[in-house]
Amino acid sequence: MHPVTEPHPRGRILAVDDSAVMRVLVAASLEALGFSVEAVDSGHAALEASRLENFDAVILDVEMPGIDGLAVGRALRGNPDTCSSMIAMHTSLEEDFVRTGFDQYDAFLPKPCDARQLGDCVERMIRERRRGGELAADERT
Repeated sequence: MHPVTEPHPRGRILAVDDSAVMRVLVAASLEALGFSVEAVDSGHAALEASRLENFDAVILDVEMPGIDGLAVGRALRGNPDTCSSMIAMHTSLEEDFVRTGFDQYDAFLPKPCDARQLGDCVERMIRERRRGGELAADERT
Protein backbone atom coordinates (compact mmCIF):
# COMPACT_ATOMS: atom_id res chain seq x y z
CA MET A 1 0.00 0.00 0.00
CA HIS A 2 1.10 3.52 -0.76
CA PRO A 3 1.52 6.02 2.04
CA VAL A 4 -1.11 8.75 2.06
CA THR A 5 0.12 11.66 -0.03
CA GLU A 6 -1.55 14.95 -0.82
CA PRO A 7 -2.84 14.95 -4.37
CA HIS A 8 -1.30 17.59 -6.58
CA PRO A 9 -3.95 19.77 -8.25
CA ARG A 10 -2.50 19.37 -11.76
CA GLY A 11 -1.25 15.82 -11.25
CA ARG A 12 1.75 13.85 -10.01
CA ILE A 13 3.94 12.50 -12.83
CA LEU A 14 6.73 9.92 -12.85
CA ALA A 15 9.20 10.48 -15.72
CA VAL A 16 11.44 7.51 -16.46
CA ASP A 17 14.39 7.76 -18.85
CA ASP A 18 18.00 6.60 -18.71
CA SER A 19 19.07 9.75 -20.57
CA ALA A 20 19.78 12.60 -18.16
CA VAL A 21 19.07 15.17 -20.88
CA MET A 22 15.68 13.64 -21.66
CA ARG A 23 14.76 13.41 -17.95
CA VAL A 24 15.54 17.09 -17.47
CA LEU A 25 13.62 18.11 -20.61
CA VAL A 26 10.51 16.09 -19.69
CA ALA A 27 10.54 17.17 -16.05
CA ALA A 28 11.15 20.85 -16.82
CA SER A 29 8.44 20.90 -19.51
CA LEU A 30 5.85 19.35 -17.22
CA GLU A 31 6.84 21.40 -14.18
CA ALA A 32 6.48 24.57 -16.27
CA LEU A 33 2.87 23.49 -16.88
CA GLY A 34 2.27 23.09 -13.15
CA PHE A 35 2.64 19.33 -12.77
CA SER A 36 4.58 17.79 -9.90
CA VAL A 37 7.28 15.55 -11.40
CA GLU A 38 9.60 12.89 -10.05
CA ALA A 39 12.25 11.88 -12.58
CA VAL A 40 14.16 8.60 -12.30
CA ASP A 41 16.85 6.99 -14.44
CA SER A 42 15.93 3.30 -14.60
CA GLY A 43 13.21 0.70 -14.56
CA HIS A 44 14.30 -0.40 -11.09
CA ALA A 45 13.99 3.17 -9.79
CA ALA A 46 10.57 3.53 -11.46
CA LEU A 47 9.23 0.43 -9.76
CA GLU A 48 10.61 1.56 -6.40
CA ALA A 49 9.15 5.07 -6.78
CA SER A 50 5.76 3.67 -7.76
CA ARG A 51 5.88 1.34 -4.75
CA LEU A 52 6.34 4.36 -2.48
CA GLU A 53 3.96 6.81 -4.11
CA ASN A 54 0.86 6.86 -6.29
CA PHE A 55 1.39 8.68 -9.61
CA ASP A 56 -1.36 9.94 -11.88
CA ALA A 57 0.74 9.28 -14.97
CA VAL A 58 4.03 7.69 -15.96
CA ILE A 59 6.11 8.86 -18.94
CA LEU A 60 8.07 5.73 -19.70
CA ASP A 61 11.11 5.34 -21.94
CA VAL A 62 11.17 1.94 -23.65
CA GLU A 63 14.88 1.32 -24.24
CA MET A 64 16.69 1.25 -20.90
CA PRO A 65 19.36 -1.07 -19.52
CA GLY A 66 18.23 -3.59 -16.92
CA ILE A 67 14.45 -3.53 -16.69
CA ASP A 68 13.18 -1.92 -19.90
CA GLY A 69 10.06 0.21 -20.22
CA LEU A 70 7.97 -2.66 -21.56
CA ALA A 71 8.66 -4.72 -18.43
CA VAL A 72 8.00 -1.72 -16.20
CA GLY A 73 4.69 -1.11 -17.94
CA ARG A 74 3.64 -4.72 -17.48
CA ALA A 75 4.64 -4.61 -13.80
CA LEU A 76 2.69 -1.39 -13.21
CA ARG A 77 -0.44 -2.80 -14.87
CA GLY A 78 -0.11 -6.07 -12.96
CA ASN A 79 0.02 -4.44 -9.53
CA PRO A 80 -3.31 -3.43 -7.94
CA ASP A 81 -1.60 -0.41 -6.31
CA THR A 82 -0.33 1.00 -9.62
CA CYS A 83 -2.68 -0.37 -12.29
CA SER A 84 -4.74 2.85 -12.45
CA SER A 85 -1.78 5.10 -13.30
CA MET A 86 -1.90 6.30 -16.89
CA ILE A 87 1.13 5.25 -18.95
CA ALA A 88 2.66 7.01 -21.96
CA MET A 89 5.36 5.13 -23.83
CA HIS A 90 8.05 7.65 -24.88
CA THR A 91 10.40 6.24 -27.49
CA SER A 92 11.99 6.56 -30.90
CA LEU A 93 10.89 2.99 -31.71
CA GLU A 94 7.93 2.27 -33.96
CA GLU A 95 4.62 2.01 -32.12
CA ASP A 96 3.90 -1.43 -33.64
CA PHE A 97 7.07 -2.78 -32.02
CA VAL A 98 6.15 -1.31 -28.63
CA ARG A 99 2.60 -2.65 -28.86
CA THR A 100 3.85 -6.20 -29.44
CA GLY A 101 5.82 -6.08 -26.17
CA PHE A 102 3.25 -4.20 -24.07
CA ASP A 103 -0.13 -3.10 -25.33
CA GLN A 104 -1.75 -1.73 -22.18
CA TYR A 105 -0.42 1.82 -22.38
CA ASP A 106 -2.65 4.87 -22.65
CA ALA A 107 -0.62 7.08 -24.98
CA PHE A 108 2.33 6.88 -27.35
CA LEU A 109 4.82 9.77 -27.47
CA PRO A 110 7.40 9.55 -30.25
CA LYS A 111 10.88 10.86 -29.53
CA PRO A 112 11.57 13.60 -30.06
CA CYS A 113 8.37 15.35 -29.09
CA ASP A 114 7.99 18.98 -28.21
CA ALA A 115 6.89 20.37 -24.85
CA ARG A 116 3.42 21.18 -26.14
CA GLN A 117 2.82 17.64 -27.40
CA LEU A 118 4.07 16.24 -24.09
CA GLY A 119 1.89 18.60 -22.06
CA ASP A 120 -1.21 17.92 -24.16
CA CYS A 121 -0.70 14.18 -23.78
CA VAL A 122 -0.29 14.36 -20.01
CA GLU A 123 -3.29 16.67 -19.62
CA ARG A 124 -5.47 14.22 -21.60
CA MET A 125 -4.27 11.28 -19.52
CA ILE A 126 -4.87 13.10 -16.22
CA ARG A 127 -8.32 14.20 -17.34
CA GLU A 128 -9.16 10.64 -18.36
CA ARG A 129 -7.82 9.14 -15.14
CA ARG A 130 -9.98 11.49 -13.13
CA ARG A 131 -12.98 10.47 -15.25
CA GLY A 132 -12.05 6.86 -14.55
CA GLY A 133 -11.95 5.43 -18.06
CA GLU A 134 -9.76 4.60 -20.99
CA LEU A 135 -8.73 7.07 -23.63
CA ALA A 136 -10.70 6.78 -26.80
CA ALA A 137 -8.63 5.80 -29.83
CA ASP A 138 -8.91 9.31 -31.26
CA GLU A 139 -7.58 10.82 -28.01
CA ARG A 140 -4.36 8.79 -28.02
CA THR A 141 -1.23 10.67 -28.94
